Amino acid sequence: MRNLLRADAAKRAERVSAGAGPKASTPYANNYRVYAPSCLHYPMPGLPAANDPTPVYSSRVLLAQYPPNSLGQYGTEYVTLRVWRIPCSSSGQFYDSATVIALDRDANMEGNTARYPLFPGARITQGNSAPRLLVRVTDEPNTFVSTIFADEPLYYSGTFVLENFPTTSSDTARWDFNNQFTLTLLNFFAGDNGLSLTIPAYNPTEATFPDAFRGLPISGYLTGNWFDEAHSGEGMLVQTFEIPDNKLLFTFAWFTYDSNGVPFWLFGSTAVDRGTRGRISVPTIFNSGGGFAGNFGASAQTNTWGTVEFTFNNCYEMKFRYNSTHNTNGVPRGTGEKVWTRTVDTNGLTCE
Repeated sequence: MRNLLRADAAKRAERVSAGAGPKASTPYANNYRVYAPSCLHYPMPGLPAANDPTPVYSSRVLLAQYPPNSLGQYGTEYVTLRVWRIPCSSSGQFYDSATVIALDRDANMEGNTARYPLFPGARITQGNSAPRLLVRVTDEPNTFVSTIFADEPLYYSGTFVLENFPTTSSDTARWDFNNQFTLTLLNFFAGDNGLSLTIPAYNPTEATFPDAFRGLPISGYLTGNWFDEAHSGEGMLVQTFEIPDNKLLFTFAWFTYDSNGVPFWLFGSTAVDRGTRGRISVPTIFNSGGGFAGNFGASAQTNTWGTVEFTFNNCYEMKFRYNSTHNTNGVPRGTGEKVWTRTVDTNGLTCE
């Protein structure tokens, strides 16, 4: 059994390294998913900070240890299991989360490839389901079928997310990790009953899960056209791009009007850390000295306008505050706050 599983893991590694396999022509929603793809991103998040009130459930777990040079004589190694949830929805409107687990080797064993633990078998018991059904464990959020298989090498500590298998097999179930469940990890030794850890239902409060009551994380899932339905003809194009150093570039273009009712364009951009929530302040500019269809010099003049601060209460509601700091005649100016909406998703992908 172990040899078959290890061979399967080796083949999987070869496929990944070779970049083999068909690629989808366009992203699409996975109907088996547990959480919305706007909730998590790659790389996986680390443990909550020491001052973070997020509940973390932990235990020491004994795993099988494979020593390559001892003729297949398996040993054991203790690692630390931690389980916690990441809020997926914002402003306290929904109770949806992603369940993340970490398996941490002890410091003196971290990165040891001569002796290393094997990834455990993972099973879930929940509600009226049969006990200990299979659960999908993956280190690549938002993928469709990627799975960390039992008996894969665990050279380094890692963070993983619990997901559904895209199947109707009776060996698994479509889990709702917002409800209470029991996670069991098995090392497949004779007589092993596994380590079981019961995780209570996800019931966020501002004290335990403050992010559940804040705005959405800034991500590409917020890309689109935003406007005030009561005042058609004005709007914003919001876009988010990936840039180096694991950051995102948030950009917007505000298609509005000057004091004479002539169309006017304000725009801005700022780099943010992945996972940034809440209000972000974006320096805002406008150009002058241009002409239609490139009928001007090498570049138009860039002028400072002020700032616009953004908060996304949910995927379809954007609150922004604006404050102009210039006094150029004819250029729109003012201070205020607006709530605008959008009515579409991007590529049919789910933002939540």
